[in-house]
Amino acid sequence: MDLAEIFQKIYSGKGVVKKHLTLFSIVGILALLGNCVVSYNANSLFSSMITVAPSEEEVKVFLAFVIYFWAYIFGYEYKFINSVMNSENIELPQFESNVLDVFIKMFPVFLVWQIYFFIISYFTGKYTLLTNNLLCYFIFGTIMLFFTPFVFMLYVKFAKDFKYGKDVFLPWAIVKNIDCGLVDVVVLGVKYFLYVIIPVAFFTGYFEWVFTMQAELIRLVAYLIGICFAAYVFVIYKLVYGVAIAKIVKEKIINRE
Repeated sequence: MDLAEIFQKIYSGKGVVKKHLTLFSIVGILALLGNCVVSYNANSLFSSMITVAPSEEEVKVFLAFVIYFWAYIFGYEYKFINSVMNSENIELPQFESNVLDVFIKMFPVFLVWQIYFFIISYFTGKYTLLTNNLLCYFIFGTIMLFFTPFVFMLYVKFAKDFKYGKDVFLPWAIVKNIDCGLVDVVVLGVKYFLYVIIPVAFFTGYFEWVFTMQAELIRLVAYLIGICFAAYVFVIYKLVYGVAIAKIVKEKIINRE
């Protein structure tokens, strides 16, 4: 299925306007709260970030909501993928509290693979500091970039029925994904990259324009609106990529088992 067709189906169906407004609202709130938390805790790194100055107590509350909304969006994404894996329906699902149940089911798998990534990152970073060889980080980044889509394939396959097994936890579980879907994933990656260029170029230009504004209030409002839309577009593109990967998993792996 072509990416353009997936975009079209995501923006069609019953109650599509309400669904997208709800998605934009949730993602927008997450982006605004996240902006405050990040800018407060890493001002030295993000000194150009525009935000309303919160107190330490407010930041703690914001962080709690960031975690909640992140968990909700995470669960919603895999509820959507579960629907795609078990039917031909690509319409966005309804926003319901049970998406948090999906998050709880997905989180152990996600956590284990993040631990694998952390272990590799830790030893790569330690070796780089000891040898002062930045080539290690370049090689590490390339390897992670290569393996990430195949780990995502594992998440997608698990989301079909949420059944735990050694095939979703063992490090070598992605070998089958690479063997079956390498060509399709590479082709998808090239197509996806071409689609991503447009929003990246747009938002890069938009934020450069925002930082040229002289009026502080207008600059703040324009910046916050921008990060809300950027976060929404990011989620939509991630959902589209998830559908495309789900189609590959169904065709190349599940239908051949």
